[in-house]
Amino acid sequence: MKQVHIAVLLATALALGGCGLKGPLYLPEKSGEVVIRGPASPGQPADAGSTGGTTVPSEPPASPPDPQNPP
Repeated sequence: MKQVHIAVLLATALALGGCGLKGPLYLPEKSGEVVIRGPASPGQPADAGSTGGTTVPSEPPASPPDPQNPP
């Protein structure tokens, strides 16, 4: 009986080893604009395309002033 358990575990390990993508790893292409959508309103499904989303600005926001080095 112990041999059956070992055989089943070995077959499962070999079968799972064959799953997944094959070949070299790669990075996805960079897209030009990132759109972030807020949570859906209670009456609206989450996957509905709403126009209330926001876009990420091209420049990072200004850093807050340093309290140790006043201007």
